[in-house]
Amino acid sequence: MPTTSRSFAGQAAIVASARESGRPVLDAGRGQPDWIATTPRAAFFRLGTFAVAEATAAGSTVAGDPYWGRTPAAAGIADRLAFALAGESAEGSRFLSDAVGWVVQEFGADPDALITELVRGILGDGYPAPNRMLCHAEAVLERYLVTVTGAAPGPAGRFHVFGTEGGAAAMAYTFRSLRENGLLSPGDRLAVAAPVFTPYLQIPVLEEFGFEIVEIAAAHGRAYRFEEGVLQALRDPSIKAFVVINPGNPDTRAMRPERLRELADLVRDHRPDLVIVADTVYATFVDGFRGLLAEVPRNVICLHSFSKNFGATGNRLGFVAVAADTVLDEILAGRDEAVRAATDRRYASVTADGSALPFMARMVADSREVALHNIAGLATPDQVQMTLFALAHLMPDGAAHVASLRSELATRHEALLGPLGVPAAGGQDTLYYALVDLLAVVRTRHGEAAATRLAEQDPVDLPLVLAREHGVVVLPGAGFGAPSWDVRVCLAALPVEDLQRIGGAIVELLDRLVAA
Repeated sequence: MPTTSRSFAGQAAIVASARESGRPVLDAGRGQPDWIATTPRAAFFRLGTFAVAEATAAGSTVAGDPYWGRTPAAAGIADRLAFALAGESAEGSRFLSDAVGWVVQEFGADPDALITELVRGILGDGYPAPNRMLCHAEAVLERYLVTVTGAAPGPAGRFHVFGTEGGAAAMAYTFRSLRENGLLSPGDRLAVAAPVFTPYLQIPVLEEFGFEIVEIAAAHGRAYRFEEGVLQALRDPSIKAFVVINPGNPDTRAMRPERLRELADLVRDHRPDLVIVADTVYATFVDGFRGLLAEVPRNVICLHSFSKNFGATGNRLGFVAVAADTVLDEILAGRDEAVRAATDRRYASVTADGSALPFMARMVADSREVALHNIAGLATPDQVQMTLFALAHLMPDGAAHVASLRSELATRHEALLGPLGVPAAGGQDTLYYALVDLLAVVRTRHGEAAATRLAEQDPVDLPLVLAREHGVVVLPGAGFGAPSWDVRVCLAALPVEDLQRIGGAIVELLDRLVAA
């Protein structure tokens, strides 16, 4: 049974207690960063003004009324954009000009075709076509995917990308399509690397899914994610899929190369049918990150979001990606006649041969209840913004911006740990969150005997007490399947001085408990 079955204070109750404390609220509970990537946003809005000017110049569609414009002409549109941007020194203008040039050079894109897609996309004057992802956008997103996950460079088209309304939609669509297509059925066993972002424990056990969760426990307080041999549980053929956030949330560590190789060997030698759902939201925060998509690409459904690295939680931008040659299609092709007939009926409005439909195409259709598949797809202005975010990471200046974020998070981590007196675990760590072991803090400050005595108490109300007495919001580790004396602190949410205050508040509370 998942650890989340235990009762503990929810985030809303903790925040409410902090607000009632009479102190300034220091909310390190939500995973929302306090930074905003301004340059790719500025480029988005500059492109928007150009697109509107183009639509206006194309003429009115209604009795000469200038309120109404037309879709801009494609011929010469790249030159018109270059002329509009010439001499402009604003960050957004320079980035937009550089981004266009980079895509043309790297992908051999036709300039007019590229700008037409961007302009029509940002205007939103047509349904997404192709509905899974706009063509140039997918090329950029595939390059971003390969770069971020550490996969080997190769020809375009190795991975198919489906733009989604953030990481949450990517999760929902993935579970839905796995269930609808019988890749996971009620009663099937689903392995989940824990501790983990709570919905990965909550969604599978909903009545409409009915999966049995098998937790793959991470090592606690170590520099590495998994102990040797832990992943061998996945050899069990009753486990149909493995869900892992890598790098993790809340524990923030990346899987080490030896564990990646262990899993790759396991898939090759014992479980070629294992479906792996790999959430890579935090991959950009680890220098030299290499993920499961680089090791076992055929078995991986990769989920990603731009909410964290670009400060875009409100933009709701993410994607699902699978290999063009995916084991999912191989499994689906091997189904018996009864299943194939049911599949043909479900996807009859998409194609006459539904059983031949690739998994990714099924997911796109499922995302709009199949019947609306022809107008499926992420809003085109959102696809444009996501493309600009991806380009901000890929282009030459991107490395420096990423490095500045990593440096800032390291400073914040030190600020939190300083008052606590506990060392960092080390290893490949995103430092986006800190999972603080409160007993380890007590052990460091007061010795083993004090920690042993305190461990006999129930820590379930400690986050509420911290909120009520100090205005500090942290989340209980038990909510993520972590040990009950752990709390999660979002380092990305607050500046250094606030994190120092949170460390001090934790120490004050624990010292009082020990003294009592």
